[in-house]
Amino acid sequence: MWIFATASAAPPNFIDDVLPIFKEHCLSCHNPDKKKADLDLSTTQTVQIGSSGGEIVKPGVPDTSVLFMVIDHHEDFEAMPPKKPKLPEAQLKTIHAWIAEGLLETADGKSQLREMSFDVSSGSAERPENPAMPTSLPEVAKSETRVPPPVVAMAVSPWADVVAASGHEQIFLLGKQEDDSSKLTRLGILPFPEGTIHDLRFSRNGDLLVAAGGMGAKSGKAVLFDVKTGKRKAEIGDETDVVLSADVSANHQFVAIGTPLKMVKIFSTQNGKLLHRIEKHTDWVTVVRFSPDGKLLATADRNGGIHVWETETGGIVYTLDEHKVRVTALSWRPDGKVLASAGEDGKFVLWDMKDGWPTRTVKAHEQKAESRYSRRTGILDLSFGRDGQIVTTGRDRSIRWWKADGAPAGELKEFESLPLQVGYSPSFKRVYLGDLDGQVHAIDLEQRKIVDSRAP
Repeated sequence: MWIFATASAAPPNFIDDVLPIFKEHCLSCHNPDKKKADLDLSTTQTVQIGSSGGEIVKPGVPDTSVLFMVIDHHEDFEAMPPKKPKLPEAQLKTIHAWIAEGLLETADGKSQLREMSFDVSSGSAERPENPAMPTSLPEVAKSETRVPPPVVAMAVSPWADVVAASGHEQIFLLGKQEDDSSKLTRLGILPFPEGTIHDLRFSRNGDLLVAAGGMGAKSGKAVLFDVKTGKRKAEIGDETDVVLSADVSANHQFVAIGTPLKMVKIFSTQNGKLLHRIEKHTDWVTVVRFSPDGKLLATADRNGGIHVWETETGGIVYTLDEHKVRVTALSWRPDGKVLASAGEDGKFVLWDMKDGWPTRTVKAHEQKAESRYSRRTGILDLSFGRDGQIVTTGRDRSIRWWKADGAPAGELKEFESLPLQVGYSPSFKRVYLGDLDGQVHAIDLEQRKIVDSRAP
């Protein structure tokens, strides 16, 4: 079922909606005359000043704003109001929405949210004259398995309608047939005898495909393939454990990998030399992604940690702290000004790369589990389109579309199999989806339906 976003009720504002709640529960201790902990909750201005402990609200980011966490009785904070039950759910939702919508003072007041506009022409100059297509790949027999393996890694070329999907020690390259643009055909197979494939990435110009993987607790590496010929251009790393994620910089000079040993490594593609070994992460490094210009590298781990580094020096730029559980995806907006992160907490965060500030948090895939043995909360993949829009897929068996500012734009729900991987086509007319049953689906955004499904 396809659902488009509809107009919603006016967002709550301080004077009409929030102040009455504060008067009922908070102002006896936090008013201009009795500012307990130096906190005055009587105006939006004093709320933004904060308390003796620092800021208490982050516009657009309610879930980690101290004000909301104390009234929501978060385990890491002293519950407020003290020695009283938690506020009614409706009042909590009002305060949550007020912070999320930018701390509006009045119904016609100005939001404190940062501007998230995006120039749709950004990155268009990068388009190569002849986007790489697999045209002369050697014949490779498909590995026979009893059932198709899950599509645990998938990538879509930024300029050609080519999809790379993981198989059993093989990479399948899929594309559209000339005589029927709605159907996917297999364009070729790339062998990956190194073991399980954990990550696939096309280079910014689409000429190279990076595959990361290996054998757990034994070996791992990243391999760079020429998309046109299927030839191996480089083999990066000689790890003692599997490589979980890899990416190549825009100028093809650097390859970064993330491993279960909590390490990020940056290599030179010219000679395979290790340039930087980064050991700041506290858990498995699940995602590594270069910025569009290749000057920055974003990395994330299984414990919710995200860091941004300078590619050439290996120096740290930002530490981004919003997720508390596994980060499953990172994606840069095409202009490089915004980084999106997604996690098993079911939310994605939009980070302003001007100063590392979280401008939005969006609860994208949160749903109550049907039983103690099932999980319905968690984002499994996220990707920016070239127009700045975002697509996500989650454990609730849905994919959703979002505008550049994080506002909902539509969804497709109730997939039979868990959708694991997702990505936009270069024309932005399609979304490709890889699922747990080993199927790759092509979804037409104009027809609003799946137009083809096949096992690679």
